[in-house]
Amino acid sequence: MYNVGGVVLKRYFVAPGRINVIGEHTDYNEGFVLPVAIDKYVLLSVEKTSGSKISLSSMGREPVSFDESKIQKTGDWSDYLKGVLWVLKDELGTEFGGMSIEINSNLPEGAGLSSSAAVEVAMIVALNSSFNLKLDETELYDYARKAENEFVGVKCGVMDQFAAVMGKKDKAIFLDTLEMRYEYVPLELGDYTFLVFDSKVHHSLSKGGYNTRREEARKALEILGKSSYRDVSMVDLFPNRSRLGELYYRRALHVVSENMRVLESVKIMSNSNFENLGRLLIQSHESLALDYEVSCDETDFIVNTLREMKGVSGARMIGAGFGGSVLSLCEKEEEKKIVEVIKTRYKERFGIDLDSYEVRTSDGAREVDSSFSL
Repeated sequence: MYNVGGVVLKRYFVAPGRINVIGEHTDYNEGFVLPVAIDKYVLLSVEKTSGSKISLSSMGREPVSFDESKIQKTGDWSDYLKGVLWVLKDELGTEFGGMSIEINSNLPEGAGLSSSAAVEVAMIVALNSSFNLKLDETELYDYARKAENEFVGVKCGVMDQFAAVMGKKDKAIFLDTLEMRYEYVPLELGDYTFLVFDSKVHHSLSKGGYNTRREEARKALEILGKSSYRDVSMVDLFPNRSRLGELYYRRALHVVSENMRVLESVKIMSNSNFENLGRLLIQSHESLALDYEVSCDETDFIVNTLREMKGVSGARMIGAGFGGSVLSLCEKEEEKKIVEVIKTRYKERFGIDLDSYEVRTSDGAREVDSSFSL
């Protein structure tokens, strides 16, 4: 930060992306999830200016400016930042005045690593600190989610914003999204590592199938006569298969079975049994691809190729789907070879140069100084 005459002119904040070890499409279904904040970030700087004009800039994008009193959705990258301002005005009646806000990031967009939530959380943490709003952690992630739900228009669950706020280095977070109870689970990978393969097939969630899947899962619950998937077990599903119909049966089957996999994964991670964790990752992908139908040819190809390789414990698509990334749990000593083979075969099959990166755990959103490097 820059300090002139005791006045801070510019301040810097970061928010991490996340991987979700397991528990996909369960957060908005009041289920269990197991996210991990990762060492890829959105870096946001904020500087107060005179007047009421708010200026937003981000590398490689057209700058956006608007008056504080006229926050309007425009369907572009700035909506994630505007949404946070809109929520805080709606909830708190906050008057911000003029600001200059700049975004930088090494978090790939559309890759299933929750770049949008990182932007929202970086923004709300920056405003909370800069304007002394005194929001607690729950308000930070709840308001950030409200920005995406009600302003941007993506009906996401709370997991992504929660992980960006609550992440801890060397920990996964077991979160019950119904009761919002959570506990930190040790994540000591030892001889293993998490690799992420970005398929470079990217989705637009507000226009794609994400909201459709959410509605289908809700409809299946309605047919079952239940108010929550936490009241549904496999015993409830099988006798009602014909009443549900094949589509709604498969949507419900994924949610119920994925919740079971999360609970089993927590036990497995507590014992550092990463071969068994890999088995559950593969089961999760099969369910996401066949029952929830949110995978695609490219991510299926990556997972199927990884499954046959030495040193790979397991793999699955991560994020909302319809593209995005694959998470793989691999032995460190085989990492280089695994990456080389996947990149080569993927290029041969699809003509796309995919990206890959090792991800490590991180703390949640926080203020940093101007020397912070992405």
